[in-house]
Amino acid sequence: MTRLLLAISTLLLFAPVARPVSADTTPGEAHPRRVGSGTLMWRTVGEGLVPAPALDTRVELHVTGMVARARVHQEFVNPATVWAEGIYVFPLPEDAAVDHLRMWVGDRVIEGVIREREAARQAYEAARQQGQRASLVEQERPNIFTTSLANIPPGAAITVEIEYQQVVRYDGGEYRLRFPMVVGPRYIPGTPVSAAGTGWAPDTDQVPDASRITPPVQHPSGGPINPVTLRIELDAGVPLGRLESPTHAIQTAPLAAGATLIELAQGPVPADRDFELMWQPAAEAAPTAALFAEAGRDATFALLMVMPPAAGALVPSVPREVIFVLDNSGSMQGASIEQAKAALTLALGRLQPRDTFNVLRFNHTTDAVFAGALPATPLNVRAAARWVAGLRATGGTEMLPALARALDGRERVERLRQVIFLTDGAVGNEERLFAMIRERLADSRLFTIGIGSAPNSHFMREAARLGRGTFTFIGTPHEVQDKMLALFQKLESPTLTDLRLELPAGAAAELLPERIPDLYRGEPVVVALKTRALPPGVTLRGTLGGAPWERSIALHAAEPGAGLHVHWGRALIGALLDRRHAGVSEEETRTAVIRVALEHHLVSAYTSLVAVDVTPARPGEAPLQTHTLKTSLPHGWEYTAVFGMGQGATSGPLHVVLGLALLALAAVAVMFRRHGLA
Repeated sequence: MTRLLLAISTLLLFAPVARPVSADTTPGEAHPRRVGSGTLMWRTVGEGLVPAPALDTRVELHVTGMVARARVHQEFVNPATVWAEGIYVFPLPEDAAVDHLRMWVGDRVIEGVIREREAARQAYEAARQQGQRASLVEQERPNIFTTSLANIPPGAAITVEIEYQQVVRYDGGEYRLRFPMVVGPRYIPGTPVSAAGTGWAPDTDQVPDASRITPPVQHPSGGPINPVTLRIELDAGVPLGRLESPTHAIQTAPLAAGATLIELAQGPVPADRDFELMWQPAAEAAPTAALFAEAGRDATFALLMVMPPAAGALVPSVPREVIFVLDNSGSMQGASIEQAKAALTLALGRLQPRDTFNVLRFNHTTDAVFAGALPATPLNVRAAARWVAGLRATGGTEMLPALARALDGRERVERLRQVIFLTDGAVGNEERLFAMIRERLADSRLFTIGIGSAPNSHFMREAARLGRGTFTFIGTPHEVQDKMLALFQKLESPTLTDLRLELPAGAAAELLPERIPDLYRGEPVVVALKTRALPPGVTLRGTLGGAPWERSIALHAAEPGAGLHVHWGRALIGALLDRRHAGVSEEETRTAVIRVALEHHLVSAYTSLVAVDVTPARPGEAPLQTHTLKTSLPHGWEYTAVFGMGQGATSGPLHVVLGLALLALAAVAVMFRRHGLA
């Protein structure tokens, strides 16, 4: 029986070091009603209940033309009477090039340095043990990062400042800039194997880092947490025709030289949804081409954007087979499923009689309205619309079977096959899903529609890129009509294919992306260049609607583009990671990525930023309590649909809880059999 109890105790190692408690209390007090409402408490080893560190985030964005430079200030406040370590899992844009880290201790600033990931982790752990204040920024996914901050003094605050750069997206005549604020709970498939991180999910055989991408989630009854302040200075370089945020109320004010200041109208907001800013140049200032350049010591880095001609909306020369796939898992419950159903209903109404179609839906199971694709007759379309109207959101997010069924791996010449995938992308096994797309895409095109307030944009964009399609983000219900109309125009217009950028004779330059993707209506060609000297011009060639297309672009009037070498480095790292799927070994890829990341001072899958204050602060005998800071539930999500009926902290979504329970029962049954007790 002793061994049986030990086996059960071993399973409890999945529990984090410090567990959040929904009751209110004060340090040293066991009674839950001694502190005012809203204080988040943690039950810690040897110290009872202590207040958890609080987080305040301030974001400053400077946009010049197409380039955005961001500073994210994360202030960690320790309200407890014991020293604290704070661990915070947070999102950034999936194309963010993170290149600077600063730690503010009072008036002193400690600059972070880029190191190979394990070396950075070792430096942080050594400082943590020695009582030195230290911070570490690690990349878990291209859009998920972890900040660790060691040795926050009792009653004090330490600020971590992260800088990143990204290119603003231009599509359909509009510039759009997104700043994600929350990591939504991810569905974690597979068998639990360990719990190396501090998240609610253990690592599994399918998601080996699950415990690092599943931060604990605040129950809505606990009130808003992690307030964010946002300030944007926009220098568009052209007169503006429209400026708005579809996600947040904003206020604007003019700045010098035609720039505009944008701030949140309500001041700090909870970190529970992505912020998006949209601006449209005045009609006479709409760009046809733009060039930005940065001259370095050994090379010139440039960013070229070219707007192809706007081909009219034409019915494709061949009929289509359109496969709609709708995510109706628990994370979609609430506003998300209604947005998705509204979008899908609009899409069904757009089908032509000569098209064929089917509708799939998935949660922990997958099924379809028809056994196979049927003609888009009024009768079939109405039947599908009724089926969609009756769908409800519940269960897990087993996306792999749905992808495998939608991407059937067959080649066709008689039909243009388009797969429309509507989901929030709340999954942790992205790499396996990407592999499925590579394996089974064949001649299909995959178009992803990100639904809800905080979709997994890394999955959505990469899936669309691999699927030779596009990504559409629908963040609010009032955007459904306009966003779906724009997508219909892409689906029904000629695609610009076989694109290549040709340099003049004698000119040399490295170009990224290495292969320019197909472009749909309203999308620009965006190419990064690295060269010793910009050539006088380039020629862009391709095929538009089956006919040859080309355009010559002069490169003599470049706008200044500070930090373009950072964008180049980030794009090169992406290209190096892609080469793994062309047979390049993992070790060769890792070595190449580390070299580029160190050269351009970038965080990557293999490198991290670390800052250490060499002066010891925490006395050796003083205890240090580790806290994984809670995140908000994304706006519009239903807590019980994801986590069950528990009102306080939970060890994870229902599928994880049930999986661990079954694992525990299996272990108990084995021990009983071994000891002759069953």
